[in-house]
Amino acid sequence: MDLPTRIEIQRELARRSLLDFTRYTYPAYHAGWFHAEVAMKLDAFLDDVDAGRSPRLMLFAPPRHGKSELVSRRFPAFALGRNPDLSIIATSYSGDLSSRNNRDVQRVMDDSVYQEIFPTTRLYSSHVRSSSQGSYLRNSDVFEVVGRRGVYRSAGVCGGITGMGGQILIIDDPVKDALEAESSTYRERVWEWYRSTFYTRLAPGGGLLLIMTRWHEDDLAGRLLSAEKSGGDKWNVVKFPAVAEGDELHRKAGEPLHAERYPLSALKSIKTAVGSRVWSSLYQQRPTAADGAIFKRDLWRYYRAPSTDPAEIVRLLGITRVIQSWDTAFKAKEGNDYNAGLTFGEAKSGYYLLDCVKRQMEYPELKSVAQSYAAKWCPHSVLVEDTAAGQSLIQELKRDTRLPIVPISVDRDKVSRAHAVTPLLEAGRFMLPEGEAWTSDFVDSLASFPNGLHDDDVDAFTQGANYLVRGGGGLGLWEFYREQAEAAKAKRAGEPVPAQA
Repeated sequence: MDLPTRIEIQRELARRSLLDFTRYTYPAYHAGWFHAEVAMKLDAFLDDVDAGRSPRLMLFAPPRHGKSELVSRRFPAFALGRNPDLSIIATSYSGDLSSRNNRDVQRVMDDSVYQEIFPTTRLYSSHVRSSSQGSYLRNSDVFEVVGRRGVYRSAGVCGGITGMGGQILIIDDPVKDALEAESSTYRERVWEWYRSTFYTRLAPGGGLLLIMTRWHEDDLAGRLLSAEKSGGDKWNVVKFPAVAEGDELHRKAGEPLHAERYPLSALKSIKTAVGSRVWSSLYQQRPTAADGAIFKRDLWRYYRAPSTDPAEIVRLLGITRVIQSWDTAFKAKEGNDYNAGLTFGEAKSGYYLLDCVKRQMEYPELKSVAQSYAAKWCPHSVLVEDTAAGQSLIQELKRDTRLPIVPISVDRDKVSRAHAVTPLLEAGRFMLPEGEAWTSDFVDSLASFPNGLHDDDVDAFTQGANYLVRGGGGLGLWEFYREQAEAAKAKRAGEPVPAQA
């Protein structure tokens, strides 16, 4: 194959594929499998926009891994090359950054190499701030494609973008730093801007693209995913942790995302430097609330499940009693708490957490899940907090099933109940299963208490732990420890020791 033919084939590929376009216009770009995956997702996103299918795409990736080059610089230029009539609105955490991205897109499109690929997509040759007969807008805020309807508008998150619509709306890193991420005021401001300003600019059939590193469980992505559960937009979420937490298509557990840029040794150094919480959020895309002072992560012990069959697990672990503990919240509306159910197993070696279910559910679904969950593990007792939210479940399960329902009355605040069970953790009495999908989320949730958004699994855990340690029924764990303290005090004072219930 002669050189001119080979070059023309490369140009044709660059017209069809974002990755080939990036390689052709930026030969020094080092693309790994991760970048190829991102480019494929963006190609499919653009196809859906062209077809008016209203795509919603979230891409989560760690810092400094080359995602912005593809998403914020090459992708808009590629999209306008393929369709010079597209309207694009691109935003970032600051106006300065979005303007810089705007200028970078223009540089790509001004390059002669770009003109070889997309000769009909051109920008006005001089910079003007107002349009007149025969001229087109071009500055660091907005530029228009000469002779076509195509336009690119950039702005900072929470900045003004009224006056125009977009077929593609992009948010690239809406959070600048930890100070913004931890500010509930800023998070609320971004959320209101998204709903009242940004989202209203979307053209019918257009696409939303959110590319970011996760900073906080209540960040923009977190709120959108919570809204999805309550009937909001359905998002295609693509998450790339810096270090694989399990075997994936392109890498094994423990392998880095892009070894050429950040080998595993460098990532380990970063983890040590930034700490576990920042590492989990920014690098693993698994944000958690700030650790509380009660359930420390290093207190948990772990076990490997000896089977996938519940009955075999119970038998092989020597479990003599199984209980389930439910914390209920029936309304599956945005912002409401979750329903959480935990399965505990009691053995001579300690207490095993066997299973966990946690999600927002309306009452009929909750009742059905509670029944199927009990059928799976055959518990000796099913604990349900006897409050307004739990009374319907207690009454109907007692009426309609033979499940051993135990209403639990609680007269202590959440923090007190949590403090009461920590001695059991410190004694190594509770064990979690390694490798289960829910295990890391459970540890994160309890570690963040009482600073986290939701405490449903905390309530289910303390309720079950109370019941188990007292043998079922009888005194709660808080009262048990209070009695122990009173007995010790009386003994020191030479008084009769109070009788134990």
